[in-house]
Amino acid sequence: MIYRYRDRSLSLATCESITGGGISWTLTMVPGSSEVFRGGLITYASSLKAQLAGVDAGFIARHGVINEQTARQMAAGAARACAADVAVSVTGTAGPTGEDGVAPGVVWLGLSWLGTVRARQLRLEGGRDAIRQATIEESLGYLLKALTWPQ
Repeated sequence: MIYRYRDRSLSLATCESITGGGISWTLTMVPGSSEVFRGGLITYASSLKAQLAGVDAGFIARHGVINEQTARQMAAGAARACAADVAVSVTGTAGPTGEDGVAPGVVWLGLSWLGTVRARQLRLEGGRDAIRQATIEESLGYLLKALTWPQ
């Protein structure tokens, strides 16, 4: 996938919560990833989603962080902060307990693609490690699928 982004001259960034940097780590395992990957924000703490990614703090106070709007704002914020063409974001809960009234396994993926922002929800099953790993895999798949979207 990194090479397909390189071939299209597109740069990548991440904004991660539930995965704690796992997406960035996975992307940088690929030789030559430095030609594409600009960097990422690890916003595990809710307050950092506002401070680093620019998620509306008032919205977080009212609605928590595991929702479509937060995922969308995280993706847009990462693209902006890292000066990247494309940014993926993840926010969710891996358990063992829920957060903000949201059950473990609920994850929101955000994607900023050349200024257009999308999000989708995942409902994953398994233990904490399985949910985190599945979130990484789904995020990479989302980045790959984005390459097929109409420009």
